[in-house]
Amino acid sequence: MIFRKQDAIRKRDEYQDALDFSHEGIKKMSKHLNGMNHKLKDYHAKVKKYKKDIEADEEEKRELYATVNNLLVSETNFEKEMLKTSQKGKKASKVIIKPNIRDSDVDDFRINAVQEYFDKYPEYATKSTYKKILDKIERIEAGIKETKKKYNYSASNLGKELDYWPKNIMHAKDLIKRFKTQKKQFEEKLNKMRYVKSVAFKLASETEKDKVRIHDLYYRLEEYENTVNKLEEEYKEVKREGIHKLN
Repeated sequence: MIFRKQDAIRKRDEYQDALDFSHEGIKKMSKHLNGMNHKLKDYHAKVKKYKKDIEADEEEKRELYATVNNLLVSETNFEKEMLKTSQKGKKASKVIIKPNIRDSDVDDFRINAVQEYFDKYPEYATKSTYKKILDKIERIEAGIKETKKKYNYSASNLGKELDYWPKNIMHAKDLIKRFKTQKKQFEEKLNKMRYVKSVAFKLASETEKDKVRIHDLYYRLEEYENTVNKLEEEYKEVKREGIHKLN
């Protein structure tokens, strides 16, 4: 009987070592996913920030062009002139540009018309009132161009990070599934051993019984499983937003 007890203890130690090894793989994979998640969130945050910066700069540019438009309308025959000269005006002659309007449907038309007007009458572009605004527009456009580069760089990296996730999530889930399968198999094998089925085992103290039981309190498998599922949700949420490169 002593031999059978030692045999059971030896098998339990063998199974425990195998589970420890599998658990270590889960810990490493969980750490790897957390690192991936930090990178994913970093690039995602940068993409969102740069997009907001571009939108804010584009809005400021439109406001400045609207200011120039209103000044030209008040000082010149700009409103009539632009409908005749602007290529977009020829295609959309029904669009009426009025002072102080902020209709997004005519923003491109207004900008195009202002640019064409200054090309035709460059003397206005050099006037102090207009030059200050045009210089500011030029600085904003340069800033937008630079921010778009940063946006596209971050968006490209974000896309690469997203591509890594499916395989890694699947691997993490496979490790957890394998651990559960191993643990179940090991416990079933231990329970079938002669010593565990004997009267001696039933009469033994809990301390003695623990020598042939799988110890799983420190594995915290449910915690790791919840972490993997949570990270997968966050990855899918980012993916649903989509990535759009800017020209």
